[in-house]
Amino acid sequence: MDERYALTTEIASTQFGAISIPQLDKIKVDVLLRNEWERLALVERLGPKSYAIVGSAASWERSAWGAAADVDGAGYVAGRTGARLFGLDGFVGDDIEVLVKRAKRGTRTPHRVCSTGLELGREDSIVVNGIRCLKAERLILEAPLFGFERAEIENAIDSAIRLKLVSEQRLRSRVISRHRRSINNGRALLDALVDMGGESRLERWFLGIVRRAGLPRPELQKVWRDDQRTVARVDAFFPNNVIVELAGHATHASRQQRQRDEQRRTELTLRGNRVITFTHEDVRDRPDWVATKLVEAVTLAATA
Repeated sequence: MDERYALTTEIASTQFGAISIPQLDKIKVDVLLRNEWERLALVERLGPKSYAIVGSAASWERSAWGAAADVDGAGYVAGRTGARLFGLDGFVGDDIEVLVKRAKRGTRTPHRVCSTGLELGREDSIVVNGIRCLKAERLILEAPLFGFERAEIENAIDSAIRLKLVSEQRLRSRVISRHRRSINNGRALLDALVDMGGESRLERWFLGIVRRAGLPRPELQKVWRDDQRTVARVDAFFPNNVIVELAGHATHASRQQRQRDEQRRTELTLRGNRVITFTHEDVRDRPDWVATKLVEAVTLAATA
């Protein structure tokens, strides 16, 4: 067997069993030899610029790597494929989606291709698990092009913020800017972003209640310290020292846990705060009651 095939399989072994035509050209595997290898069932086509070693696992990662190679110079892996690469919540399907420059919208690939008229350069991309894709912020901004549903946009924003892949403030300003300029359905992003920034679905529901009640958006996950000691990290902090704690599914049942919770509440109260708690069931099942009590607490604090 030609030593070039051994080198080809060695390179492909680090790329999920895939290799690009430019890589093959670099090791002197020309089109005639590639065709011969295809005839002998040594390699198989993945896309216009990519091959797979026959016998390598036909994985989602191999397809994603091949898609990135197919659009190299024209665009990057994006959409749900990029979201899965980043490990964003809820993206587990085998979709292969890419974003290319408008001038390259005719790029051939067996996968879904969307195009953008906005600048799309190397600075907009990053390599994740060996596959080049859009950076998380740009991926979210372009989500409407791929028809992301509201829940998908919310999951992408929530988890990207939680994983510290994006800055909430920067993302918010860019979404607002796009909406004002009517770029790529900025309205869909704006609607999804309104209640974003919490670290869980429970916090997102709560922010929706706050918005509908006409209250100012609270500061989330505020940390209270006493010199070098952390007293508490509170879920939501409103003006006039109103603190809201959101009790999720996990309950603090042991005596030691309850003691810590009450010590935390006591220390916050002694620092001049009003501390109220809503359970997961309160927020999910009776949002109107939560809104009423929240308005009452904020109003009392403002008039005290």
